Amino acid sequence: MKIVSNSSPLIALAKIGMLDVLSGVVISKAVFDEITKPKREYAKELHEWGKDKIIEVKSRKAVEYLELMIDRGEAETIVLAEELNVDAVLIDDLKARKIANLRGLNIIGTIGVLLDAKERGFISEIKPLLEELMKKKIRISKELYEHALELAHEVEIK
Repeated sequence: MKIVSNSSPLIALAKIGMLDVLSGVVISKAVFDEITKPKREYAKELHEWGKDKIIEVKSRKAVEYLELMIDRGEAETIVLAEELNVDAVLIDDLKARKIANLRGLNIIGTIGVLLDAKERGFISEIKPLLEELMKKKIRISKELYEHALELAHEVEIK
């Protein structure tokens, strides 16, 4: 499975030490620059992880157009996904997800990556990872948290 990722999911996964569950992921130059900014938390880990995964976007005009609505990293992620005809884009930002969806792209988010990792047997449960994400200031709504636990078959019976 080939995926183009934006920065937010990569930063979230780095915060919980889960970058290794990603496979087939590539990133744009803008995303690499964003995740490896000096003094950014986890920049060193993200640099090591991403240095060989960068692909340049060809259509600068398409990126410039999308930048009227979303940031450069998200714009490059969507355009690169279209150029490479990938299976999905890894984006958490709601506005960027809507744009990607309107452009016919399949979307996965950070929680989707964790659900996939559980399904593939890389992790045994997602609940502690979701809780760790929230402790590290990654916003997850109560509804999304509960839905993710349902999908992972980790719902507590009352």
